[in-house]
Amino acid sequence: MSRIAIIAGAGRLPAELATVLTAESGNAPMICAPEGVTPEGLSVDLAFRVERLAPFMRHLLDTGVDVVSFAGPVHRMTLDPALFDPETATFVPRLLGAMQGGDDATLRMVMDLFEEYGLQVQGLGSLAPQLLAGEGVLGTRRPDAAEHSDADRGIAILQALSPVDVGQGCVVAGKLCLAIEALYGTDAMLAQVATCRDIRKPREGGVFIKRAKAGQDLRVDLPAIGPATIEAARAARLTGICLQAGHVVILDRARTLADADAAGIALWAVP
Repeated sequence: MSRIAIIAGAGRLPAELATVLTAESGNAPMICAPEGVTPEGLSVDLAFRVERLAPFMRHLLDTGVDVVSFAGPVHRMTLDPALFDPETATFVPRLLGAMQGGDDATLRMVMDLFEEYGLQVQGLGSLAPQLLAGEGVLGTRRPDAAEHSDADRGIAILQALSPVDVGQGCVVAGKLCLAIEALYGTDAMLAQVATCRDIRKPREGGVFIKRAKAGQDLRVDLPAIGPATIEAARAARLTGICLQAGHVVILDRARTLADADAAGIALWAVP
């Protein structure tokens, strides 16, 4: 049986993944996190530094780990050249080159390194598909024709933006794009919509669309929503949230769906 290590970032996702893996196998995964990163609701078994990535990967192999899963966001860190061990130092040119290509390229390069060392990288799709949005209506209210139309418009916008790696979400109301998720993330985008709606039309209605970027490596950094997303959408006076089925994580699922129902927000997922 495989021994799994979770490379944990911030937020609730690492804990939710650990709960699923423990329930299914009876064995708790090893929780690893970069120094300074604190996953919510989890104790870290092993903290590591990127500057000593090679010894860290060898330690995982020595302890019997053969599968790793990345869960939760990790912001770019400042690297200390004095801390690099000789083996990890050989990765620096590749790492710096990948960082020039953005977060997706950096993550893919790091996952390639893990696999070069004999560690299989698996994502939620294979390890815990129950954490992802399934196709169809997820709450009690079905989206109406206008909301479907806004969702279709938002999907087209995100597909057009995918090649330039801008973001994973947008807001559309009456087929008008009100906001696009960029570097500052979903919460900042929805807060902007809430603020602008006090002074601009349309002042209510619309759909938040959340999808993975085209070509995104689905083993890591999947888009996610949770209770805070529902509250932000309610504050922005939106009436719908449309997700990409099988590609978006729903954190604290029971509460998220209940909050959407209470807010009268239609929540659904499409292919």
